[in-house]
Amino acid sequence: MQLLTIATALTSLQTQGLARLDAQLLLLHLLGQPLQQRSWLLTHDQQALRQDQSDQLASLLARRQAGEPLAYLTGHKEFYGLDLQVDARVLVPRPDTETLVDWALECLQNGQAVLDLGTGSGAIALALKSARASLQVCAIDASAEALTVARHNARRLQLAV
Repeated sequence: MQLLTIATALTSLQTQGLARLDAQLLLLHLLGQPLQQRSWLLTHDQQALRQDQSDQLASLLARRQAGEPLAYLTGHKEFYGLDLQVDARVLVPRPDTETLVDWALECLQNGQAVLDLGTGSGAIALALKSARASLQVCAIDASAEALTVARHNARRLQLAV
C-alpha cells in the first residue's frame, strides 16, 4: 500500500471498507498521536507518511479487515474514563458495561467489599475503585494471562485493586 499523505491514507482506508472512525484511530495510533485527537489529522492532512508507516498501516488494515478488534490493534480501550491496555488475552471492555458500573456505584456503600469474578482487563474493578476509592475491590480471573493484563492496568493507573 503506497500512501503519500494522511489525507490520501484516510481516503484509501475508507475505500477499502474501513469505517471512517476506525481509519482515523488507526492512523492516530500509527503516528503516535492520542486517540482523542482526531482533529490533529485534519490539521496535518498533508503530512507525508514514511514507507515503513505505510507498510505498518497496510498490516493494520489487513488485521482489521480480518475482524481483529480495533482495541487489539491500538492496544488501548477507554472504559469509564480510564485508559485500559488490552490485547488478545482479554475481551475488549464494552461501553454498555459502564451501565453496570453506574448501577454498582448506586448500590454500594463506602468501605464495602467488591469481588469482580472474571475480571479480564480489570475494567469493572478498576472503574469502581477509581470512582469510589473507599471500596475494597478484589479482582480474580481463571486466566493467569488476563490477570497479568489487569495487574498491569491497576499499576499503571495507580489503583489498589
